[in-house]
This record gives sequence, C-alpha cells and structure tokens, in this order.
Amino acid sequence: MSIQDQAESIMPVYFLGHGGPNLLDDNDYPPNQPIANGLARIGDEIKNLNPRGMVIITGHWEAGHDSLQINGKSSQPQPLIYDFYGFPSWLYKEEFPHKVDPKLTQEVAKLFVEHNIKIDVVDRGLDHGAWIVLKRAGLENAKFPIIQLSLYRNDSMEKHLELGKVLAPLRSQGIVIVGSGMAVHNLPDYFEAHRFPSNSLYPYVIPFDKEIDHAIITVPSNQRWKATKDLAHSSYLKKAHPTIEYLLPLHVVVGAAGPEASAKKMLEAYQVSVSWSCYKLH
Repeated sequence: MSIQDQAESIMPVYFLGHGGPNLLDDNDYPPNQPIANGLARIGDEIKNLNPRGMVIITGHWEAGHDSLQINGKSSQPQPLIYDFYGFPSWLYKEEFPHKVDPKLTQEVAKLFVEHNIKIDVVDRGLDHGAWIVLKRAGLENAKFPIIQLSLYRNDSMEKHLELGKVLAPLRSQGIVIVGSGMAVHNLPDYFEAHRFPSNSLYPYVIPFDKEIDHAIITVPSNQRWKATKDLAHSSYLKKAHPTIEYLLPLHVVVGAAGPEASAKKMLEAYQVSVSWSCYKLH
C-alpha cells in the first residue's frame, strides 16, 4: 500500500459547532445559509467516507475526574436526551433514528482499559450536543453506528488531548471521530445581548477564534498539540468560554488527529458571542 493509499484509508476527525436545539429550525437557520449549509456539506462528506462507525464527544457529558463513560451497552438506541429548556414544544418531539453497536462500544472501551483508564459502559441516549448537530448534518438513519463517549469532569486540556490520542487507532479501523462543542461560547453575553438587539459581535469572539485558527491550522502540525494546550493562557479564554466544556472536544479531536494531520476550516460563522467554526483534520 502506498503512503497516499494509507493516508486515504485513515478516517478524518472533525470538530463541529452544535449551537442550540433551534439549529433545527429552518426559520432561524435557513438551509441555504452558511451554518446549516456548511453542516450539511460536512454530513455529506462523512457519508461519502462510508465509515464503519462514529465516536462523538460533546460538551454535555462529563464522567469522573479521572474516569470516562461510553454508551452502547445495549443493542438498541436509548431515548434521546432533551437537555434544553424553554424552546418550542415541537423540538421536544424531534427524533434522531440511528444505529448503535455494542461490539464497537466494547472496542472503544478496550482502548482505555489498555491505557489503565477507568471507563464504564452504560445505556444512555445521545444528548443534544450530538443528535441536534448530526440531524442538521443529515446523518439520521446513517448506515453506520454512532457511539457517544464522555469527557472527563475536569478542565485539563492536556488530559483531553491524551483522551483523543487513545482514540487515534480507531481512525485506521474505519471510525470517524467527531468533537461537538463551540469555538466560542458565552451564553450569558448572548442572552444579555438579546435584551438589546444588535448585530454586533462581542470583542473577544473573533480574536479567540483566530487564536484557534492559529493553533489548528497555522502552526506546524507537530506543534499543534502544544499550541492547542496553550489556549489555556489566552487572555480571551475566560470571556470566550466562561466554562470550558464546550472547548474541550476540540482538544480531543486534536489528540486523535496526531502530529502529522493536515487541517482545514470547514465553516466560519459568528453570532453575537459565539463562533460556529468547524474544522477537519486528516
């Protein structure tokens, strides 16, 4: 097998912005506009890869400080988690038909056991950080199983980079790895701004987003790990992420990508105090 064939046989990893449940509302996010259209294009690309499965990590599931959880204990998908409040009633009736595969779950769990990391296999539905964005991307009824893995319940960027590194071998086994969060996510500012409607962005949004661009795309790939970890020292971090769980799936993705992957920005869009930036590493 040539080096090019080997590269093509290794699945990419993605970081997606998932926003809120109204991402499914065509009035708020018209299909022909950048956010919905960009996510649909990413979904089409994933389908065209014909993966054996997907492992998704979101900012809405944290396990122990030093331990993880993974769903897919049973062979049937569990009810979706509607972990959002105050939205139109129709959103609480939305479904996301998908496959699970206990064998894949055990395969992923085994990687962590081999690294002496405690992981519990559980029955749990997909939270909205997973199913909302995957549905908008057109991945309901996908041919492949979708397994969700938790984050750690701690803010260590290094630890989540290491988490991704454990997942990396799956990429050469036909598994797509997806981190779902937001590049910038300040909900208090978002809600405050909506009291005084304005199209202006908060001043930290683009600067922090560009720091992520630099860490993911600009620096040499073998320095990406350090650059992504160094986002912890950004002067914009506390405003861009009052709590860090929406950013940590990015670190998992970088860890899974490894030191040789190229990187591409797949979507760039901003709203008030959030960034929808999406990335592909391959």
